[in-house]
Amino acid sequence: MTDTAVGTTQPLFEARSLTKSFGPVRAVKSVSIQSRVGEVLGLVGENGAGKSTLLNMISGTTEPDSGELLLGGQEVNFRTYQEATQRGVFRIFQHQALVPNLSVAANVFLAQESKFTRFGVLDSKRMRRLTQDIFDELGIELRTDTELSTLKFAERQVVEIVRSLAQARLLGIEHPVILYDEPTSALSREQIEFFFGFVRKIQPNAAQVFVSHRLEEIIELCDRMIVLKDGEVVSVQDDPHALSETRIHELMVGRKAEAYNRSHHVDYTQTPRLEVEGLTGEGFADVSLRVMPGEVLGIAGVVGSGKSEFGRAVFELGKGVEGRIEIDGKAPERDGSRAGIRARLGYVPTERHKDGLVLGMSVAHNLSLPEIGAAIGSPVINNRKETANTKKAITELGIRTPGPDTLVSSLSGGNQQKVLLARWTTLGSRLLVLDNPTNGVDVGAKAEIYRLIESLTETGVSVVLISDDLPEILALADRIVVMKDGQVRTTTDIDPANPPSEVELVAAMV
Repeated sequence: MTDTAVGTTQPLFEARSLTKSFGPVRAVKSVSIQSRVGEVLGLVGENGAGKSTLLNMISGTTEPDSGELLLGGQEVNFRTYQEATQRGVFRIFQHQALVPNLSVAANVFLAQESKFTRFGVLDSKRMRRLTQDIFDELGIELRTDTELSTLKFAERQVVEIVRSLAQARLLGIEHPVILYDEPTSALSREQIEFFFGFVRKIQPNAAQVFVSHRLEEIIELCDRMIVLKDGEVVSVQDDPHALSETRIHELMVGRKAEAYNRSHHVDYTQTPRLEVEGLTGEGFADVSLRVMPGEVLGIAGVVGSGKSEFGRAVFELGKGVEGRIEIDGKAPERDGSRAGIRARLGYVPTERHKDGLVLGMSVAHNLSLPEIGAAIGSPVINNRKETANTKKAITELGIRTPGPDTLVSSLSGGNQQKVLLARWTTLGSRLLVLDNPTNGVDVGAKAEIYRLIESLTETGVSVVLISDDLPEILALADRIVVMKDGQVRTTTDIDPANPPSEVELVAAMV
């Protein structure tokens, strides 16, 4: 931490008694918080606790029903996000607010084009130069003229994070308020360290609010912590470093955290559910492995190891790649994701908003999408069947939603993830490829997803679990494959009595 005396200055930003309801649901109930220059304020709570709604009100994307917002001691009323940024309040969104077909520099100064325009001509050169100045200062090695769509997700997240500092400087704002909404959920450990360095570098001159489900990050980074539960502040902690993850979880949910370790019962004499040999495609090469009925095969590796590309290729049944692939001992039709769905394969991608859900559609319609898209059964939607299937999934998976017709965009991250999983359980998928399935979900929802995976494997469903969370893989997997540079480096059978350590896995990964 910096030498700035935390807690001795007046708050730069203050929210007083903010309240917001959506229909009969009160998402935020009279919440008050303060954020000071030189301080990183942690904000934690389970999915549905009100964190995102609170940030929406602070950043001008949602109007509060009641309460006050103060900036520098003066009351403000942001009607739009742009109004908030013009006054120095910036938001790093959980789901990137970037434009793929624009350059890196254009995205860094998005919505500030007027500051670079003279006589109707945009000075792109100056925009790139100012972006490069920030990159040089922070040690970022990205080309400012590169089209954003060509970057990996983690690199795009770096652009998102840098934008707040660059725009604050452009606007002459000495002390910005920066709101981080799950900024590290898709970053590697190395990239997380860069992010932490960024936060600490600007800490003396900014008031920062950090939201994360990774409790170890809260402990490491934050000076104070506010805990939300059911839309209310239930605890304020002046020294998060003195708390354990278990204790924070207890504050969040009001009960003790339960340890999780899956029961392991796999019959390796059966015909493999999935068998690939010499599978080679973009990002991976010569991958050979087997997954048995009822088995969880964990795949670990750093960003760029090829693990996600391989997982996608499995779901698409090897379309466009070389090598052999069999499902239950038979060579399937290699015709992409539709054929994969017809073969009863399911897939949960890392970026659920980009590749998984249609946010403008209801829970019920999102559950039905694969069946319709793969032309399984009648092309006409049976509304009665759809509603019945959705109600069943809501009950079985514990999806917290007012009903089947609720827009999936209104659900919390954990419940959105459950909708994605329910899509495949409803179809009776026999092989699930799960790519970081607990990204952006809280510890309670994570435990529920773990229990769902266990119950599915008990019925013979096979799971390919791709995860950056090594404790997650160690808790769930029967075997662990480590990928590096697109190839399988090691395969380890898990002995629950003597599992490998995270250090051993990392050593194989790097």
